[in-house]
Amino acid sequence: MAMDEVLATTVTTTVTATTIDEEENQQCQREIQTRSFPNCETYLKLEFDRADATIMLPYSKKHYKRRCCRNELSGIDKQCVCFAVRTMMKNMMDSGRLSAEDMEAMLELAGDLPTVCNLRKHPC
Repeated sequence: MAMDEVLATTVTTTVTATTIDEEENQQCQREIQTRSFPNCETYLKLEFDRADATIMLPYSKKHYKRRCCRNELSGIDKQCVCFAVRTMMKNMMDSGRLSAEDMEAMLELAGDLPTVCNLRKHPC
């Protein structure tokens, strides 16, 4: 195979994968644009900062986890769950509910949410 053929194949594959990713992102954006994730956010905060776990909340951490899984994430197309989690984390940071310093550590916890909720076999 000539070098030009290899390059053409590589470029075509890359463009096709990028197009699919963009289409999936648009589909996922449409699907979650009207959703919010307050129970998921509360659950993640409680998981992340155990020192603040003593804050008086009306419900237990288990309650927030259950509502996050059943009410907020379970209705989302399985291909869009990770997109929803990333969007939730970005919104938390953009709105000041999450500091830049905590973002990286909390992203790992957030990436595990779909697995914890039995929506995916592997973390995001």
